[in-house]
Amino acid sequence: MPAVELIVTLQASEGRAEEVRNVLLTLRDASLQEPGCFGYRIAQGEPSTHRFFLLERWSDPTALFQHEHTSHFLEGVARLQTCCESISVQPVAWLPE
Repeated sequence: MPAVELIVTLQASEGRAEEVRNVLLTLRDASLQEPGCFGYRIAQGEPSTHRFFLLERWSDPTALFQHEHTSHFLEGVARLQTCCESISVQPVAWLPE
């Protein structure tokens, strides 16, 4: 079964970028401890520091499903929904190089 890769884009509400950053760092640290998490990278936009990007890589759909039902994921998403104007999750498939 192929790996699952996601690109997540978050737009922090005015004055909430630091809070979003902290929640994402906490989520990353917990997610990287999960079985099936191959990668969890965070980027912050330039020059707009209110935009964040995640690149998540999971071994398979089952690992992602289990991740989405952990307490740290559910709590983190709830917090992010209160401090973000928008959140977009896009599964991706990379083209051959």
